[in-house]
Amino acid sequence: MDPALITLASAGGTAVVSAMATDGWDTLRSGVVALWQRFRPGSTTELERELETSRSALLATPDTDIDQARQALQSAWQGRILTLFLEDRAAAAEFEALLSKLTESGQLKANITFNAEARDQGRVYQANGNQFISER
Repeated sequence: MDPALITLASAGGTAVVSAMATDGWDTLRSGVVALWQRFRPGSTTELERELETSRSALLATPDTDIDQARQALQSAWQGRILTLFLEDRAAAAEFEALLSKLTESGQLKANITFNAEARDQGRVYQANGNQFISER
């Protein structure tokens, strides 16, 4: 199996699930549905139902379980996307173009997780962007 297809499917599954709770959801959803319509037209209705079911489940998940739910959904969508790529490699190129377009337009952002631990009198400063710290 082509490692590039696996990597792209992994990024795709992550992007689909990450977008579910953002303003970029409608755009990503439309792009994925259009891709399926082009390469697997007979399963588009089922795909749309699965996308909405996944999104509803994610949004209804309590904060304490969100990481597990997100990981499970990402795995499921990675599998669906990889299956599409294996059936038709042209779908992979189009999907990659969709992800690039959404990333460049700012509608799709990486899912970033920060972890830190401060001990004694240590401090932790984390940011996903500009950070200005003024201590006096």
